[in-house]
Amino acid sequence: MWISQPETRDHVLGVLARNEYRARAVESEADLLQELSPARRGIVFLDSGIIQHYGPTLYSRIRRACAGCRMILLCSRESRTLIREAMEAGVYGCVVEPYAPWEMETMVRHILADFPEDAARPTDSNRPEKEDAGRPS
Repeated sequence: MWISQPETRDHVLGVLARNEYRARAVESEADLLQELSPARRGIVFLDSGIIQHYGPTLYSRIRRACAGCRMILLCSRESRTLIREAMEAGVYGCVVEPYAPWEMETMVRHILADFPEDAARPTDSNRPEKEDAGRPS
């Protein structure tokens, strides 16, 4: 996950932790792409501040690093105009402020259900130990 606003990042990490999904926050594009490059699939949370700073070509750079990754854009109310562009670029979904937990939980659950059976699933046997690409980033 690469989220520019600390309070939003903490909120998303809390939602994912309550559902026992492992997540890692990164601080730069290089860190994100390095995390994704060995992965076959994963879930990437981005916020509108990152897209405004780095531009919509970030979506394609993420796709090149991890073709099986799905992206979720967290969009501030002021940046709603980015949603159409994001969806056209292949972003799985967008969540608009105030970032309701059920919206993020539902998207993650649906993405994980679409991953092939060998992907990590959040089950009692693999939640704490698994660190493969089925986790949100």
